[in-house]
Amino acid sequence: MLQPSKQMTASFHAELYKLIPEDHPLRKINEIVDFTFIHDLVRSSYCEHYGRPANEPELLFRLLFLQVLYNLSDERIIQETQVNLAYKWFLGVNPEDNLPDPSQLSRFRNHRLGAGAVDEVLISVVRQCIEKGLVKSKTIIMDSTHTLAASQKQKPLEVLRDAAKRLFRVVVKKHPKLEKKLPKLPGLRKEDQEDAEKIMLQYLANLGETVELLLPDHEGSISEKVRIAKAIVEDERLLANKGIMSAIDPDARFGWKSNTKSFFGYKEHIAMTEEEIITAVEVTEGSSDDGKQFKELLNQTLDAGIEVHEVIADTAYSGKDNLEEMKSKQIQPVVPLNPIVHNGGLRQEGFEYNKDADFVICPAGQHSIRKAVQGSKQSGNSRSLVFYFDTEKCKACPLKEGCFKPGAKSKTYSIRIVA
Repeated sequence: MLQPSKQMTASFHAELYKLIPEDHPLRKINEIVDFTFIHDLVRSSYCEHYGRPANEPELLFRLLFLQVLYNLSDERIIQETQVNLAYKWFLGVNPEDNLPDPSQLSRFRNHRLGAGAVDEVLISVVRQCIEKGLVKSKTIIMDSTHTLAASQKQKPLEVLRDAAKRLFRVVVKKHPKLEKKLPKLPGLRKEDQEDAEKIMLQYLANLGETVELLLPDHEGSISEKVRIAKAIVEDERLLANKGIMSAIDPDARFGWKSNTKSFFGYKEHIAMTEEEIITAVEVTEGSSDDGKQFKELLNQTLDAGIEVHEVIADTAYSGKDNLEEMKSKQIQPVVPLNPIVHNGGLRQEGFEYNKDADFVICPAGQHSIRKAVQGSKQSGNSRSLVFYFDTEKCKACPLKEGCFKPGAKSKTYSIRIVA
């Protein structure tokens, strides 16, 4: 049950809050940002009149804010706040008051807020910053950074086995009587790895279909495990070690920081003002193209009320469509032109140029191994940058049909460079 926001009651111990310096960062943040907007944001996820009284959304949200600000875990932020006067003052509680259990932070973050609320939180905070005069520039900076996945990369057989075990376990835990009706995990032989993967793939597909048949109205953790199982079964690149690589974190992918350094996880695409106030965030898999997030970042920024006259970004954002979008909105681009990103001709669907690594990635996840320029400057004709792929990998590729001709000595991908 959602309760109205409570005020801090008078307490003898509240006198201790006078020890917090007036220039403390949390005092400044509290003065500028009104966090009461969170009540309206999460109201629909609470029952307003029935059930046990819930902890205040604003209290939990402020705890999440402190957690991110000081980079603390759920357990650690509760421990630190219990003995930190500034933290408790920021929460609006008395020094002697108890704090929520750490598990409530996870429930609030996942079930009350959810990933979809991030944009609304940003918009609310940015608009307050504008009203308080903190945003004076009309320039937006765009870039991306990477975040490592919370799980380790797995081989296809490990992904399939873990997904099957997790689905089987959660169904049996909630519906013990169904255990005998679920297909049993097959015994796999080590000597035939390829067949073992295919057997496990078939088992996972069969298990998922059985669960949906027995529990057509499944929800919660069962629905999540079923969704993951479906995604793994339908991933054409799985057995080629280029698709889903974790049953725990199926959305994580390999990305590249350079042509020799890779990472397994996600990309965080960010737009921010010159005052370093973040106005938009998009999280994608690690292999995604930075430039494709431009329009969404720009639109989120404009929706927050920021007046944009100039955009500063690197060459990944120099595509023609992005430049045309800025021109249509009378925004000055400060973006170095990359001839491959900006002037490249028609692109074959599924192939993407990675600016950081300077290679092309095919739909199967393989990257080119070398490149060469074809055409002459003197002739006046357009030149092409040709990227070459490893044909041995192409021969065994699950997506080779229509892409790699049997018996071909090479597999190339060309990008036209207009002179």
